Amino acid sequence: MRKLGVSIYPEKTTMEKDKQYIDLAIKYGFQRVFTCLLSAEGDIEKIKKMYKEIIKYCTDRGMEVVLDVAPNIFQKLNISYDDLTFFKELGATGIRLDIGFDGLKEANMSFNNLDLDIELNMSNDTYYLENILSHTARKDRIIGCHNFYPQVFTGLSYDYFIKCSKRFKENNIRTAAFVSTSCGEIGPWSINDGLCTLEEHRNLNITKAAKHLWAT
Repeated sequence: MRKLGVSIYPEKTTMEKDKQYIDLAIKYGFQRVFTCLLSAEGDIEKIKKMYKEIIKYCTDRGMEVVLDVAPNIFQKLNISYDDLTFFKELGATGIRLDIGFDGLKEANMSFNNLDLDIELNMSNDTYYLENILSHTARKDRIIGCHNFYPQVFTGLSYDYFIKCSKRFKENNIRTAAFVSTSCGEIGPWSINDGLCTLEEHRNLNITKAAKHLWAT
């Protein structure tokens, strides 16, 4: 089943604008929301309150919400790999591991009792996925999503993208990637030449880019 998603960065905008954007996305059939804790800075309680409010707004309307995290976020927030309660309390339906761990931790996280999906970074042609699955991970809780690349000439080549994606598709794991819009002004970092996965999509019409991904 194909699903469309949008990205939001609450610390870069206002709650009112984010909610308006979510309403517009829902109107046009979007079902997923990607948001990023990696770029969130400042008071932890303030960040938690902000994310909790916007995530609830999304999930109350039937949208999936995945939080992008990495090992430094676990350390910063004093979160244990064995207890993902913090993310559940925020209301997320899953967490995306932008940077991997050791394979065993990801496998263990897939057995969380909080119904959280564990989304893996797909943009690597290594045995990362196979390592995780070798620890008898729970496959129905694992999904995959490519990176986006905000600086020109840093996106994936088509051939590399296909090689990385095949590892997940051959294991019947749900996959995702990013397309970029020419009118987008907000991203997680100061550099924003578009937030695409494939470099050849950077200046391509967003509808054509999405259809190209589906065609692969």
